[in-house]
Formats: sequence, C-alpha cells, structure tokens
Amino acid sequence: MIDLLDFSQASIICGLLTVYVLLIKKNALRSFSDYILAAFILSQIWAAILYLLIYTGKIVSVAFLYRTAAPITFLIPPLGYLYVRTVLYNEQKFKRIDMLHLIPFVFFIINYIPFYFSPNEYKLDIITKTIQARTFAIEKQLGIFPETVFYIFRPIQSIIYLLFQWILLFEYKKANPIKMIQDQIKLVIQWLRVFTFANALIILGYVITIPIYLLLKEKFDSKVVHIIPEIILGIGFFSICCYLLIYPQALNGLPFVKYKETQSSLIENETDKIPFIYDDYSNEIKLIENYFKQTKAYLQPNLSISKVAVEAKIPNRDLSYIINNYYEKRFNDYLNEMRLQHFLSKVNTQSLDNYTIEAIALESGFSSKTSFYRAFKRFYGCTPSEYLETLKTPL
Repeated sequence: MIDLLDFSQASIICGLLTVYVLLIKKNALRSFSDYILAAFILSQIWAAILYLLIYTGKIVSVAFLYRTAAPITFLIPPLGYLYVRTVLYNEQKFKRIDMLHLIPFVFFIINYIPFYFSPNEYKLDIITKTIQARTFAIEKQLGIFPETVFYIFRPIQSIIYLLFQWILLFEYKKANPIKMIQDQIKLVIQWLRVFTFANALIILGYVITIPIYLLLKEKFDSKVVHIIPEIILGIGFFSICCYLLIYPQALNGLPFVKYKETQSSLIENETDKIPFIYDDYSNEIKLIENYFKQTKAYLQPNLSISKVAVEAKIPNRDLSYIINNYYEKRFNDYLNEMRLQHFLSKVNTQSLDNYTIEAIALESGFSSKTSFYRAFKRFYGCTPSEYLETLKTPL
C-alpha cells in the first residue's frame, strides 16, 4: 500500500525546493512568471499541509487553520493559467481584467468568515467529527452556503481553466509550427505542456472525489477509497516540481523573442507570426562587458545575477540567456573566469613573497580557498602552484 503520508511529505519538500530555485537561490531569475509559479506551488503546498494535518489528526492542535486552504484552492487554477500566459507572451505585469480571477477566492473567504470567527470549541467539535467520518466534511455546512457548493464548484472552475491553458498552447502551436522555432522556445513549450498535463492530473484528483462520494458513499470513509484522489493529485504536483528541478533551464522562459511574419498557408492574404529569438543583442553584450570593466563587480564574493541585472539595467531573464547562450557559460563560471584572470594579473605584478596565493584569491572575489582551487582546476586543469611553476620554467 502506498504510504500517503510519506508521499505527501515528499511532494511538499520537492515543492519547497522548487520555490527555493525560483525565488531564493542566489542566482534565481525571479521573473514575473516565476513569482506566479511560486504562488501556484505555495498554494498547492498549503493545501497539502492542511490535508496532512487532517489525515494525521494533528489539526486539533491548530484548529484555527481548519478550512483556511479551502479559499486558496480557488487560486490554483487561475494561477496556472496566468503562468502559462505570461511565459508565452513575456508579460511583466497583470492586466486590470485579471482581477476577475480573484472572485471565487474572495467569495469563499467571505463564505467561511462565520466559521473562521467561531469559538475554538466549535471548531474542535467539527474537526473531531470530520476525522471520524469523512462524509461529515461534505455534509456539514460551515459557511454561508452549503459545502456542496464548494465541492462542486471547485472541479468546475479547475476544468474551465485547464481548457483555457490548453487553448493557449494549441493556439500558440497552430500559429507557430514547432519545426520553425528555436530550441529554447521548444524547451519552454515542452515544459508548459508538462505543466498543463500535471494540472490535468491535479484537477482529476479534485473531480474524482465527487463521484467516489456519490457512488461509494457508504465506503467513503475507507482509507483505501479516500486515498485514490489524493494520490492522483500528489502525482500531478510532484511531477511539476521534479521537472523543474531536473530542467531548470526551462525557467529562462522566452527572452529576446520577436515575431516574423510569413504568408499564411491556411488563409489567403493573411500572414502568420513565427516566433524566433532575436540574435542581435550586441547592445546588451556591450552593457554587460562595460559594466564589469568599469565596476569590477566580479571582485564581490557574493555577487548575484539579480544585482548585476539591476546595475547593468538588463532584465534578469535576458542577462541569463546571454551568458548561457552567447558566452556559453553558467553565471558563476562567467564570474569565476574573470576572477581567475584578475588573480593571474595580480600574481604577475605582486611578489608571492609578500602575499599568499589564498590571499590574492580572496582579493580576486573568491569566497573561500576551496571555491578558488575548484574553479582554478576546472579552468586550467591543474592547481595554482603547478600553473605558476610552468610560468617560471624557462623555454
């Protein structure tokens, strides 16, 4: 039997790691779409945590949290849709009309206000009965409206937004034949498909709860029956997080995307817009090189890509794309190469009788002796001492 507790905990940990990669990691891009994806994942995590508290009975210790995940689940479908849209079209802010997506969330917050402000003893009584009989959670009215409104509207909303996501992807594919677009665009489209497929699994987990309740009401309290939708939901969420941890480059999104018009093969006198990555980013390259030449920012041990992006006035995503594709390096390797060049220039102008190798390395921007030696061996294939010996050896 699958241990739901272990599986859910693994999903939560995987989700938190993904949020770390998206927003907290030193060189995280932190694009607008990344924040939306992080909100999507955190909403899923909160719902999973509340379910685990109920599943294990520990919710009695934090009764005030009961049903707090209910309104948040109505943020998950629109966040998924908005994430796909902002990635495909490089959107950097919400539209005013996007406020309408909050209506179900606000509606159910208002619905549960009487319960949220009810006495703790009442909440404990509700929780105890829910733990004893899962059907009680569906049958007992806790808000202004019956709970069936929540359990029916949630899958309906999820299905509608899932259709919107697929429509976005199909329209994009129809307008932009995959064979005509570049690798980074293909990678992002593939990720968005995985994301949407996983969303379909999550929605299936929600939707299947209702027929199980209606058809197997007398067995609804059985863990074997009740675990099925939770496992399906968990697999969907787990897939999203694992994919991003394995293929983080998908988070680079679609920088420098332009559209070229071609004659439509479907409609006479009409044109199709084919996306491509604009290769002429010479201005951005000059900005980057001048920035490091003038500021020598690589001498800062904890320099982040976000700080460089702000100071060089280049969007995070564009900066990351140029370093990865033009210089064909990771950001840290790009910095370390400049630090090593600075180190060698110092060694050539300063006597090692007065300074140690480690002291010059730290002055060159390396955060530790270990990181310096690792970078040096990676770039030059030998230790600093061995390299310096070759410089002393006469030809």
